[in-house]
Amino acid sequence: MRNLFFIIMTLTFTFLGAENWYSYTDNVMGGKSELVAKVNEDNSITLKGDVTTENNGGFVRLATRPDGLSENIKGIRFQAKGNNETYDLHVSLKGIKMPPWSFKSKKFYVSDQWQDFQIEFKDFENYGYSARRFKPTNFNEVSFAGYGRDFKVNLELRNIEFY
Repeated sequence: MRNLFFIIMTLTFTFLGAENWYSYTDNVMGGKSELVAKVNEDNSITLKGDVTTENNGGFVRLATRPDGLSENIKGIRFQAKGNNETYDLHVSLKGIKMPPWSFKSKKFYVSDQWQDFQIEFKDFENYGYSARRFKPTNFNEVSFAGYGRDFKVNLELRNIEFY
């Protein structure tokens, strides 16, 4: 099994090398969700695990902290397939957030067949408040998430790029 540090992805405006991707769960705050992230031979990323709301938890994430994004970026494109579930794309902003875990979010549904997604930042919804304007130069973290309910995670991603 290859480790996440060997992911190579080409981005339109910013290259996010493998060293920029990491996974984490609600365990950071006492939750009980589990996630295994694996890079496949074709450089796609597979996420498998369980999201549980037990012990006030409820999330798993594959995330990056993109640097040097152009202010003109409109959204993110990627291909995904999975287990006929809804997942989230989250963006947190730098600076003051109320509550501290505030973020912007857009849901997407994956089937068991590869699908193309093009999600515009203007379509994201607020979860909390941030003192910063929602623009790419203020992004702190971008993540693919299993979020907010009890379910099995089985998500595969590839060809992730900002446009």
